[in-house]
Amino acid sequence: MNPGIALILLTKLNLQRFLPLSRDILGYSAAKAADGVSIELKEIPHNIACIAAFKDEKHPPTFKPDCPYLKLFQAGFLIAADERDMTEILELAAMPFVITQTLTRGVDAVVVCGSLSAWRDAIILACNPRTSVSRETRYTFNAAYKILCKEGLRDMFGDLHVAEQADHTFLLQNHR
Repeated sequence: MNPGIALILLTKLNLQRFLPLSRDILGYSAAKAADGVSIELKEIPHNIACIAAFKDEKHPPTFKPDCPYLKLFQAGFLIAADERDMTEILELAAMPFVITQTLTRGVDAVVVCGSLSAWRDAIILACNPRTSVSRETRYTFNAAYKILCKEGLRDMFGDLHVAEQADHTFLLQNHR
């Protein structure tokens, strides 16, 4: 059985409060650079760009894997997996969680929450060619990677690229 995973929590800025207040105290719009890009940013990358501009008005509306602002934003996933796989998933995640048994015998459900930087680190670890994990564990973190990329957060993985595997999972490897 492939584990199931769904994004259930993704923190975001209350821009209706943040932007007017930051404009009042800084004298400029923290959203100016993010709003001025040629390709519209998705919500969370836009929020990260606003936080970066709050710190430095001239900060470009992009971010890199070592971006300190990834620690300010949280993501939470609901994961359902065979109880035998869940221990490995939680060990690699290394984030706070709440676990329970489901109606299906031998299947646990867990809510795991952590910063975007913690998720980035866990995904990179689980999808690293040198990390020995079960297919189901790698599948779970592959799914988390895909979900975060759909949210516009691909840049937090830097220059890693997907290397498809025969078991229908993938590894994340550096471009060489």
